[in-house]
Amino acid sequence: MKLRINDRQRSVGIMIIWIFTICLLIGIAIWRFSALTAILRKILSVLAPIIWGLVIAYLLTPMKNWLEKQAAKLIEKKKPHPTVVRIVGVAGSILILLAALTGLIAMLLPELYSSLKSLMLSLPDYMTSASQWVSKRIEGLEHTQPQMYGMLTTSWTTIQSKLANFADEFQPKLENLSDGADLLSTITSGAVTVVNAMKNFLLGILVAVYLLYDKEKFQAQTRRLMYAFLPREHVAKILSISSHVSYSFMHFLTGKSLDSLVIGMLCFIGMTILKMPYAALISLIVGITNIIPFFGPIIGAIPSGVLILLSTPSKVIPFAIFILVLQQFDGNILGPKILGGSLGLPTFWVLFAIFVGGGLFGFIGMVAFIPLFAALFTLASDFLRDRLTARGLPYETEHYMDVNNPPVPVLPKEAEEEGIQIDVPLEEPETKEENTESEEASK
Repeated sequence: MKLRINDRQRSVGIMIIWIFTICLLIGIAIWRFSALTAILRKILSVLAPIIWGLVIAYLLTPMKNWLEKQAAKLIEKKKPHPTVVRIVGVAGSILILLAALTGLIAMLLPELYSSLKSLMLSLPDYMTSASQWVSKRIEGLEHTQPQMYGMLTTSWTTIQSKLANFADEFQPKLENLSDGADLLSTITSGAVTVVNAMKNFLLGILVAVYLLYDKEKFQAQTRRLMYAFLPREHVAKILSISSHVSYSFMHFLTGKSLDSLVIGMLCFIGMTILKMPYAALISLIVGITNIIPFFGPIIGAIPSGVLILLSTPSKVIPFAIFILVLQQFDGNILGPKILGGSLGLPTFWVLFAIFVGGGLFGFIGMVAFIPLFAALFTLASDFLRDRLTARGLPYETEHYMDVNNPPVPVLPKEAEEEGIQIDVPLEEPETKEENTESEEASK
């Protein structure tokens, strides 16, 4: 007896095989999670220069395009020179990046060093003052809550010892760096991770040069690979999604980076004028954490306020007022000017992106997940709009607030005026019997 399988049964069987394979892979991943994590870390460490190159090339693409346009106006007056224009764009963007990083390091490193050295030298006095303050606050618990008093005392003693050990280990390294003694041994023994990161960064710049120079070629090869294995409509959808994600990332990262750089410089200028301690260190903290929406100012202001409280308590209130004014200026004037408005992502989803990204990948996850969620939210909104439009229903949320009253369908005339194509009819067509009855009634 010959078994015949129709198309529907074949598709169901293929779907069952795919589901079983995916569940099996998920089970293996959960069972061998530690081994897979170790393999993934090894792969990422090997591919670190490539990843750096992709990130650098992606971030420098707008600058390269602008430099190419300016170079074309000067060079291609009589005859096109695409190779020369491309070399000018790539070399100019790389040189601007290196010059900006060198300038920032040269400007911030001496101030940052002096702030850290002063902090390490003054840390024992700060800890003594803080210990006296803590002892006064918890001395009443010694007789009423002895267990809690003992736990707090033990925890505070542990914190003091760890901070003291950190200061004892870190201060000689700062002195060696400032005196130039044992510089190589200090770098190699105490900052191996930094050296590896610098190596990967320099190799990434070399990779970025190749990517920027042959950008169109690499993009065409990627599209060719997609067309070879995927249907055309799927390729078009993937390219559309990639365009949305790329725009959201570039719009957010470039705008927010420029905004944070300006805020960090204004913070340094303001703290210098107000003669507050640790101006460079606090300005760096405020500038970096300002990239994170909502929680960034709080994350940067709390440890900075603690540093000022330990150093000069009388400067805490002026510092809090200054940071509040600075953040209001950023949120109401500077941020909208640079970013051109919000990402179109509701506040709840911004918080959701921060929590998920921070929980998975730390600070980088907080920054990267916000534009990613913005792109996904835009795509989901477009898909929902198309589905509701095809059913003749309005998209605005206000139409769905009342549970008892369903949304009013969009009328055909209103749809024609707005250019909406309705696929599903709003009313059922009349049957043949109803048509004959209406004709007899008219006669």
